[in-house]
Amino acid sequence: MYLNHFQVVNYKNLRATHFSFVEGVNTIIGENDSGKSNAMTALRILLDDSYYYNTKRLKDNDFSDTLNNWKGHWIIFSAVFGNITSVDKQTEICAELVPSNENEDFLKSYIKSGDDNIGVISLFIRPQKQIRKKLSEITDPIEFEKERNKIRIADYEFYFTSRAQTDFINETIYKKIVGDLDNGQCTNPDEDDDEILGCKLNIADVQDHISVVFVDALRDVESELKKPKNPIRRIIESVELLIKESEISSIKDEIMKLNKSISEVEQVELVGKKINEKLLDMIGMVYSPEIILESGMKDDLKSLSRYLFLKPSKQNDIESLGLGHLNMIYMALKIVEYEINRTRELINIMIIEEPEAHIHTHIQRTLFDKLKVAKDYTQIITTTHSTHLAEVSNIQNINILKSLHNKSISMHPSNGLDEFGEEFLNLKNLTLSNCIERYLDAKRTVLLFSKGVILVEGDGEEILIPNIVKSAFGVSLDELGIGLINVGSVSFEYIASLFADIRINRSCAIVTDEDVQIVESTSNFYKMQAQTRGESRKEKLETLYARNKWVQSFYAPHTLEIDFALTNNRHNKKYINKVIELNYSEDTTIKKHKNNIDTGSDAHCANTILTLARGMGKGWYATILSNYIDSAVCIPQYILAAIAFASREIINVDIIFKMVEYLLNQYEETEDSIELKEKFQIATDVTDKKCCIQNFRDAYEDDVVSKLLIEVDKYCESWCE
Repeated sequence: MYLNHFQVVNYKNLRATHFSFVEGVNTIIGENDSGKSNAMTALRILLDDSYYYNTKRLKDNDFSDTLNNWKGHWIIFSAVFGNITSVDKQTEICAELVPSNENEDFLKSYIKSGDDNIGVISLFIRPQKQIRKKLSEITDPIEFEKERNKIRIADYEFYFTSRAQTDFINETIYKKIVGDLDNGQCTNPDEDDDEILGCKLNIADVQDHISVVFVDALRDVESELKKPKNPIRRIIESVELLIKESEISSIKDEIMKLNKSISEVEQVELVGKKINEKLLDMIGMVYSPEIILESGMKDDLKSLSRYLFLKPSKQNDIESLGLGHLNMIYMALKIVEYEINRTRELINIMIIEEPEAHIHTHIQRTLFDKLKVAKDYTQIITTTHSTHLAEVSNIQNINILKSLHNKSISMHPSNGLDEFGEEFLNLKNLTLSNCIERYLDAKRTVLLFSKGVILVEGDGEEILIPNIVKSAFGVSLDELGIGLINVGSVSFEYIASLFADIRINRSCAIVTDEDVQIVESTSNFYKMQAQTRGESRKEKLETLYARNKWVQSFYAPHTLEIDFALTNNRHNKKYINKVIELNYSEDTTIKKHKNNIDTGSDAHCANTILTLARGMGKGWYATILSNYIDSAVCIPQYILAAIAFASREIINVDIIFKMVEYLLNQYEETEDSIELKEKFQIATDVTDKKCCIQNFRDAYEDDVVSKLLIEVDKYCESWCE
């Protein structure tokens, strides 16, 4: 039995979120504030008997920010457990969780199979029955809203159920359960449907059979180890029954001797005598009790475990260790504690928040691998924003959280991935998910964290594009939330397949070359086969992703190096000429290549570019070229289009305003530019900023930001709203 699915509705930024888990180790990844900790807290509220959460702890800001008015709404947590065996079902508690009649539609949508044995636990944090009853009887919208606004947190109840087979994140089903509160409608609680909500459950009985161990991200290891109820003490308490009676007796004898030795110390006895003398002076011999000062160290193991401390063999104290070592020691302790205490017969879950904290990169990977191979664990769920942990995670085991407009959704990159590979990419003997797992490394897993992605062919694009963006706009791709991934080939279709409605909902721009031959047919660089392959590649990509709104391809007519040289009437020639001067020593060679770049035919210009790129290597050519690029650089339009597409969920007025302000400061001062700068300096609200941006576009139509905005208008229609 293991946790297979988890639904969260209306809890903090998890408006309607579904998580999918597998047996073994699972990873939830996402940027800061995407809701990773909220998801784990929600799971603990439902299953962890050591996490105290009730109406006294419930707060109005626990409800989703996307609700117009939280009052009357429900917070819902629902866990679906899979792989329940016949042995599990013999447990009375487990049998209470298993539905008597399985909902085929629910099983197919969530579990992909109608023959899986499942169990369900749900929690509804909802207004009490009398509140809902009163609301359901009101027909006047004004009266309804007035009564609704009287609801307080204290009016809420916690209602646990089992056996619910309901897709609670479905808005239609939610309204059927709760009502359409914003339109003055509340469902009658007398009509609550157990088929939808499940049967009432005493959660305490279930939690006694579920073990949840939690390792917090914000862990102060030193103070944790000094607490009376630290992991060491809990471990000792758990193994106490395994200690031999003879060893316990021996310890008790030693404690008795130690107490006697301490009590017989001369100075200790003297203090006892002085206390007695003082009592005699104060209250006299008749009323004064006789006091003996003695050592009273307890001889039970629970008390003695307080004096057990971890100490590095080569240091005097654990405080001398760094944060990384302390975190590893703490996690080792928690894992040992988990191993010893995982005796509950239904399910054992270990939650580790940000295991990478203060830990070296290689150790991160080793730690995660060790967690994966530990077969005795029922289930481990980790949260992370480490690309190194994402690198060693199986893609089937990953949930990705995406933040958008005060709410987060969970995305499952492996959802339908293998089926897509088999049907459209002709992968017969391999699964696409396994291929992608082998391909992703710490650098490429950035695509799992980015707000938008650009896929490129090779080193030249990987080096040059980020540099020209930073120079031209004053902001980096990282600041835009765009991850640029070097595929190292033209096989984009495998990685791009991760992006789809049912997988990762992020914009993925493919930047590739059409390889139209521009050099003369007699040139050594003339390759008609490359052009044919470019045409074939374009046709394949257009066919594969024609109906996929998350993936779009952008084509260099020739290659990036050539198109960078030719763009805007060879505007970038001054940068290339500096590379020529650096790379060649003979004046005649330098002059010939410069003439090709400045005034030669497109074929001659391309020939020089390809000669440079081949001689220096595309990556090194891009590196040297990047050193000379400044804010006046001109970016090919297809690159601007790719940036606009990849950033369509990110780009906004503030970002464009920052770009324009940066460029204005690069221009020579004229009467017009000074006037525009003054407007930018006093612009404070969005309306003022939009007006300034439009003034800039009107005055500088040929500027690189104005050209970018042509593409932004196309792909990000609501960017200035």
